[in-house]
Amino acid sequence: MTRPDIQPLRELLQRAQRRYLTVRPHGFELNPGTPLQPVLEARILGFGGARTRYQDRKPLCRSLDGIRPISEDQRTCAECRVRFRCTPQLRLDLLADTQPFRLLLAHTSAKNFLLYETELHQRGLALNDVLHRITVINRGSWGELRFTQRH
Repeated sequence: MTRPDIQPLRELLQRAQRRYLTVRPHGFELNPGTPLQPVLEARILGFGGARTRYQDRKPLCRSLDGIRPISEDQRTCAECRVRFRCTPQLRLDLLADTQPFRLLLAHTSAKNFLLYETELHQRGLALNDVLHRITVINRGSWGELRFTQRH
């Protein structure tokens, strides 16, 4: 795909109903009740900062840009008195199995992605020009993601 060809996909993704991709220690849960996939091939269309405030492992508040919450509230994250409880994350918008997904990365997986994106950039490759393999590494109670270029 050439760079101008990706813009219609981005616009479609913005209008499409995105599902959050769930990562378990043994793989990705694409659809509830289906077998986990330890490796996923996907096209990453974009990424950016995000933050989520969790309570009992459930999201209470989420911002997909790290600036404004998704909720109808008019306040910004900078104005929020409990923002220090938020988990900083990296948001990936991707296509996997021809479906749009959103993946939120924290800590080690975010670091792995940023190192991978930097490596692609240094090699002169655009993120959206490459098909990616995302592998889940079992870390016991959570899954760490590793990113490689599909060959």
